[in-house]
Amino acid sequence: MVAPLTPFPRLVGQPLARSVLGSALESGRAASAYLFDGPPGCGKKTAALDFAAGLVGGADAHRRVAAGLHPDARLFSPAGASFRVEQVEELLAQCALRPFEGARKVLILDRAEALTPAAANKLLKSVEEPPAGTTWILVTTRLAAIPPTIVSRCQVLRFKPLGEADLRAVLERELKVEAGAARDLAALSGGSVRLAAWFRDAEGRAQIEEAEAFLEALGSGSLLAKLDWAESAQAARADLGRLLDALWVLARERWVIAKGLPEGLRLMGRPPRHGGGASPEALESLLKALRRCRVALARNGNVALALASLALAGAP
Repeated sequence: MVAPLTPFPRLVGQPLARSVLGSALESGRAASAYLFDGPPGCGKKTAALDFAAGLVGGADAHRRVAAGLHPDARLFSPAGASFRVEQVEELLAQCALRPFEGARKVLILDRAEALTPAAANKLLKSVEEPPAGTTWILVTTRLAAIPPTIVSRCQVLRFKPLGEADLRAVLERELKVEAGAARDLAALSGGSVRLAAWFRDAEGRAQIEEAEAFLEALGSGSLLAKLDWAESAQAARADLGRLLDALWVLARERWVIAKGLPEGLRLMGRPPRHGGGASPEALESLLKALRRCRVALARNGNVALALASLALAGAP
């Protein structure tokens, strides 16, 4: 039996995962395969590494596993855009080896949704009947992309976005973000540590500036400026979803302020710099249009048409 002295020293939140995995460590009856599913940046990989450390045990296991220095806990990511058959064959060769230090070996597949159909078929037998003492942990952001034959062989754990308090604590403790900025980043990131860190860096800050530019155009009442913005946004389609989400948060902040609603309804500590001249009706129209635009994009709708309709939001 593995003694869970500090089972999850780096994992924040996720009470269900803590309970299920902690019980497995305490009882010594871990499943042969797990599938951790949830949005980016909510702690899935951290949980996998902490759980692996608890399973393999040994001196300083958590530090060694997190640093990739423990021979019995291995983390694998796709070699390129996908896990191909050749890489899975290498993983299976590793799986066939006996543990070096203890009685258990753990193999973690990050971005498991990147398995090609052929690679998934190659992996299936080992996930279904791994060698004694072996545990697989598959980590994914898209459960629907994992073949049902593999899903059915795994114990599936769903990870949720972090709550605001948990996310702010991580940003302040791990990334040394000051409290006010941590609140703003938490509002923009929807519970994702990874996305919050992205918004903190230059690329993310540029995206916030793009969202501010639309609010500036909205406040000025210039339809031409909004249409120009839509054309520019279409050219940067790779990050369009993040841009629209950031714009929704900023527009909501402006709407709460314009309506004179209680301060407690604000998500951010500092108001957006632009959009102060927009009416509550124009801001509400924008928020509704943003939701419609997000739905259209999720359904692979016409991007140019969706953005043009967004630009018309709030027009007299």
